[in-house]
Amino acid sequence: MNQLSARNKLLLAMVAVLLFSFFGVSILNYKITRASIHEEILRNDLPLTMDNIYSELTSDLTRPLLVSSSMSSDTFLKDWALEGEVDPDKIVRYLSEIREKYGFITTFFVSAKTGLYYRFSGIHKNISPDDAHDVWYFDFIASGKEYDFDVDSDEAAGNILTVFINYKVSDEQGKILGVVGVGLKVDTVAHRIAEYQKKYGRTVYLTDHVGLIQVHPDTTLIEKKNIKELEGMADLADAILDKSKVSGNFEYRKNNQHILLTVRYIETFGWFLYVEQNETNTLATARKNFINTVVIGFLVSIFIITITLVTINRYQARLELLALSDELTGTANRRALESEFQRFVRAHSRSGLPFCLLLLDLDNFKKVNDILGHVVGDHFLIDLVRLIEKSIRSTDILARWGGDEFVILTASDGEAAVLLAERIRKMLRTTEFSAPDGKLDDPRNFVTVSIGVSIYADGDDLDTMLSRADQVLYRCKARNGDSIECVY
Repeated sequence: MNQLSARNKLLLAMVAVLLFSFFGVSILNYKITRASIHEEILRNDLPLTMDNIYSELTSDLTRPLLVSSSMSSDTFLKDWALEGEVDPDKIVRYLSEIREKYGFITTFFVSAKTGLYYRFSGIHKNISPDDAHDVWYFDFIASGKEYDFDVDSDEAAGNILTVFINYKVSDEQGKILGVVGVGLKVDTVAHRIAEYQKKYGRTVYLTDHVGLIQVHPDTTLIEKKNIKELEGMADLADAILDKSKVSGNFEYRKNNQHILLTVRYIETFGWFLYVEQNETNTLATARKNFINTVVIGFLVSIFIITITLVTINRYQARLELLALSDELTGTANRRALESEFQRFVRAHSRSGLPFCLLLLDLDNFKKVNDILGHVVGDHFLIDLVRLIEKSIRSTDILARWGGDEFVILTASDGEAAVLLAERIRKMLRTTEFSAPDGKLDDPRNFVTVSIGVSIYADGDDLDTMLSRADQVLYRCKARNGDSIECVY
């Protein structure tokens, strides 16, 4: 029991060490990797991507802004307006040439004096503060800003969603003559944003100064959704839209995904640029590696535990065999004999089954050792045991008591035990132990056996039965051996 307990403790200790090694270290490594990736994305990757996108995007949008600025200061445009807007075809040709030269979707001029809306294709209409499509003009004039970026549907082009770059036109006294500008299809800008996303593997979009989405790969969100309405961003909106900070890093959750976000205010356009990365997806490889490590670790642990268990069981079985068997002959030893004796006693107590003890002592064995040596003597004992095992039943117990003395426990009455003893005595007497060409006076051929038989009586223990068997065995020896005597 103590050995079993010690084995279990060893196995538990091994399991604990293996679990800590494979699972504990793997979890720790995963956490360190995740923290490292998180820090790298938030502090380096996203800001660097933001700088690249910011540079490319401002370059893309600065070009139409510069064109609008150039148009607002064009002396032809100012003179034409100041001269009473005579011959509208001149301004139409002017706007058309600029549109074709730079590839804009539209070019326009809105006169502050007449309220006429001139496009590259002709006079579109006369604007009115009561027309929802014209509110942008009056808001822009009232804003005090010199230029403005505005996303709106182009009424004159079938309500195509357009990014308008509006610029005020003033005379030398600062009087507003109107608003000139160009238009880019939102799809064109969105396509450019999509290119950024593909190139950098991040989500990129733009909002105005209050958080209303202006440019996004998902055009259904443009001019319809504010970041204050988006999942996970509502609580961060005020901090994100703080124009006093040039840029900032944020984290939020959306659809059970952890999102890392960096935001930068583009003062030139009055828009915020957003670059975000789904950290949950980014960590997918790390999680996969972690799971693979855990699975491999578990399988290796099972393999090691199995090998260890088999090895321990094998050695334990060997130790138990050594502890309960005679090293030379392989028969039961004294310790095993005591255990078997108790089993016989319990069987007798339950069912009244009789049993006897046979004490065997070899006659003339000393001469084998003296003449042929102890090695031959040991082999003789081994051969003798094999012969005896053929004469007894599988339920009988054969044990080496010491030297050339053996004990047999047999579930038999006195008469059957004596018959068994007689078979063993005759077998030894008639067996030729020497080789066919051996000497006739080989001492092994003169070895006989004396056997004392003791019958179990209630209250007996192993010592009392051995004592009685030893007494009758002494008498057999006194008769020159090779005899049997039973004591009741």
